[in-house]
Amino acid sequence: MHSGGTVTSAQFAKCRSRAERLERQRRSLRRKVAPAFLPPSGYFERATLSSFRLDGLSLAEADVTQALGGGRTSRACRTTTAQRVRNHVAILKHLERCLRRGRLISPGDVLRWYTSVAGGLSSGAIDEQAAARVGQIVSRVNSPHLRLWPAVQEVAALHVRLLEDPFVPGFNGILARLILRYHLGRCGLPPVVFDPEQDAGVLRDPKLFLPRLIELLEAGVAGSAAK
Repeated sequence: MHSGGTVTSAQFAKCRSRAERLERQRRSLRRKVAPAFLPPSGYFERATLSSFRLDGLSLAEADVTQALGGGRTSRACRTTTAQRVRNHVAILKHLERCLRRGRLISPGDVLRWYTSVAGGLSSGAIDEQAAARVGQIVSRVNSPHLRLWPAVQEVAALHVRLLEDPFVPGFNGILARLILRYHLGRCGLPPVVFDPEQDAGVLRDPKLFLPRLIELLEAGVAGSAAK
């Protein structure tokens, strides 16, 4: 396991204060706009680029743009990377539709995401133990805490745990971030996009990840309020 340790009491108090302020901002915003936070412009492309890079996959912004281009290139003629990018964006859009409609995800959804993102290059099959764990994860994200502070703590703790103890045999980080998006959405929170360079050493450290997540959520809520 990572040696970063747990959040100190001072860090905990500061994070809690910021989360409570975030809760007030969220409630105020909900009175003005629809409950769901719509992804900002360019979110699907940026989230895909970030997630792939965080998993060590070589991908440039131009690759994402080309993969998502509106040309008539058949699926058979696309590269594996291009098809994987398209599949990832499609999953993100599906997640947003689920959140808007209040649809719960199922373990089968997550397993289909894995197959779709892996694109035939997975490092192993999903065994019964892994499938059972996926079921437990899905149950948690479908029923988050109602209050924001415990909800954010749970979101952060689960994400760190999924990265530290992989639940699928390949593309684990990408799948964990897809689950993170849905988990945040179920808590009534906006999507976040990590910086592959800045955040690479943060995501597995509970002391660093919780405040970083709150920072990104604050920016997301502020961006929605400014529209």
